[in-house]
Amino acid sequence: MHKLHHFMIFAVFIFLSYGSKVDAYRVVLDPGHGGRDLVPYTLYGDKFDRRLGTYLDHFREGARYKGVWEFEVMYDIAQKAKVLLDLTQTSEGKAKFRKILAKYGKAPQEVPAIEAFLSRPPGYFENYDAIKDDPNAPFRLYDYPDMKTGEIQPGTISRINALEPELVITLHLTHTESPKNGAMATVITPGYKTYRIAQNYVHANASERKKIRARFDRSAWRRWFVSDGRYKTFPSFMADAFIYYIGFWSLPDGLRTDYKRFRGYRHNLVSWPYADSDATVESLYGEEGERYATTLAAFSPKGPFWEREKGQAEDWRREGGPEGFGGDNHFAGMEILRYTRKAFVVNGVDTPSTAPKILHPYISTWAVPTYVNAVAAFLELAHTTSKRDYLRMAKYRHIYAEAVAVSTYSLLYGLDQRSAKNFPKGKALNLARYENLDGGNYFKRVHKN
Repeated sequence: MHKLHHFMIFAVFIFLSYGSKVDAYRVVLDPGHGGRDLVPYTLYGDKFDRRLGTYLDHFREGARYKGVWEFEVMYDIAQKAKVLLDLTQTSEGKAKFRKILAKYGKAPQEVPAIEAFLSRPPGYFENYDAIKDDPNAPFRLYDYPDMKTGEIQPGTISRINALEPELVITLHLTHTESPKNGAMATVITPGYKTYRIAQNYVHANASERKKIRARFDRSAWRRWFVSDGRYKTFPSFMADAFIYYIGFWSLPDGLRTDYKRFRGYRHNLVSWPYADSDATVESLYGEEGERYATTLAAFSPKGPFWEREKGQAEDWRREGGPEGFGGDNHFAGMEILRYTRKAFVVNGVDTPSTAPKILHPYISTWAVPTYVNAVAAFLELAHTTSKRDYLRMAKYRHIYAEAVAVSTYSLLYGLDQRSAKNFPKGKALNLARYENLDGGNYFKRVHKN
């Protein structure tokens, strides 16, 4: 058995064996990226399609700027946050963690335990000897074949699902422009209810399409993430909806399929009960009125994944909610950002006027918020284009880590505090409704045994 396979078995063993020690809520801290964008992407990329036998996309290695590497900084913050959350595992540690909570609100008399996990090991630098044949192996989002044996290995999403967590916190930074004092944003994806807009659009006449676009432009989803210069906001939404439903981009008209841009049936690229078999995909591919139709007009939502998408729990996670839209995912992300602002204030680094600003969320078909059953907070914690954020990345990672740890506690158990604009609400997530859902605990039905 070669070194890479040993490395991955060891990593999965650590994840799963550690998870059996304590009866507690679980959080997975998911630092983005970790590998390299190597060529050819058909050998070193991500989104491995077993039907086609190739990777469909480049590996996203993350931002870097003047010595600040996203994958390294985010891992450092996540690891530091895990150390703080691990304090809740012992009596002595709980006393220390209670003092940290007291900086942010009314600390409880008894601190319950929280199990914290990291979604990946450190970056490829630290693990080079073990993974040099395939530097992206431990860092791919989706399942992939072992380069030597061809055996399918779990990607990050499958490893997260195997832990059956209640909360996932994905950490990123970005190189886009930001305000002078720095900025943060949540990253969210809507649920089936919103994507139905695209289905209605392709079946509508010209007059009805104009009305659908006007309603979309007035909705909470109107600031859609534009990832291609040829597409404006609504065409970008349509392109993402095409990918969500049929795996292909749409053309800029939002009506026709771009057959040159296939991005995979992503729910089949992870290990969970909602995936269809390869034989099902092959037998139904291109069939009108089926889930593997090649046009959105011919698509029909059938099978276990689409039943999941139309279900109550996904509506809670991704629609409506305390922020008005985006569901519990949006609320969790915003609370972590509000705690981050507060962390820089209570630790004396910033005032409320200089703390990083919270921007409007990025909205698209993001993978982790869609393909885990946990409440998923996906965050852009900083902008390298801001000198103040650049300084925070260099000197104050421990403050970000403290904010992540405290907000994790608050989201799971609540943390009483005085309200203030742009500061946390301190309200716990309603996890009981997922746990008591008809059919059993929603968090526990995601792991494919």
